[in-house]
Amino acid sequence: MPVHFKHVAIIGVGLIGGSLGMILRRKALADHVVGIGRRVENLKTAVALGAIDRYVADPQEGVRGADLVVLATPVDTYERHLQEWAHCLGPGSIVSDVGSVKGTLVERSEAAMPDGVHFVGAHPIAGKEKTGVAAGTDQLFKGARCILTPTKRTNATALERVRQLWEEAGSIILTMDPHLHDQILGAVSHLPHVAAFALMNALSELRDQALPSLDLA
Repeated sequence: MPVHFKHVAIIGVGLIGGSLGMILRRKALADHVVGIGRRVENLKTAVALGAIDRYVADPQEGVRGADLVVLATPVDTYERHLQEWAHCLGPGSIVSDVGSVKGTLVERSEAAMPDGVHFVGAHPIAGKEKTGVAAGTDQLFKGARCILTPTKRTNATALERVRQLWEEAGSIILTMDPHLHDQILGAVSHLPHVAAFALMNALSELRDQALPSLDLA
């Protein structure tokens, strides 16, 4: 049986957040999807495109009662967001993200969780030339890698539910330590600027730690 959520709140309804909302609604993986943001016109577009059921400007209102909150905003806003509304979440709720930076950010996000609320780091490696919810599609993550970055503190049930969500989105799931994620993605980000042999040298020290057949293309 597919994973199912009662109330999902997506903070930042752009290309990634909007596409995930489309998947949640079109595959009936959530009873209700609320979008949270400041740009009303963008949120109206998200409703019209079927990415969310409704929108609110107040994050505390939007996340209250949510069993899943997805942070799809720039990573440098995470701590501010969590300080603003994490206390509104109840036991068993999950907070996840779609950011490309993990490392200590995951640790700080975990530390911001109230008792019984679980953080699960996720990084879907997908995108398009165009951005914004208008470019969103429920096919965006199909065949794309999604890296989950659990720690010793990660709740196993929450991790499995987030894994199932991204599998339903069509992603190929990889799991690795948050700091290793940043090391590898930092190396791969230089791909356009170096020859293949230089890439192999850059990754050689990570080879024993990295997952088999790591392919981020």
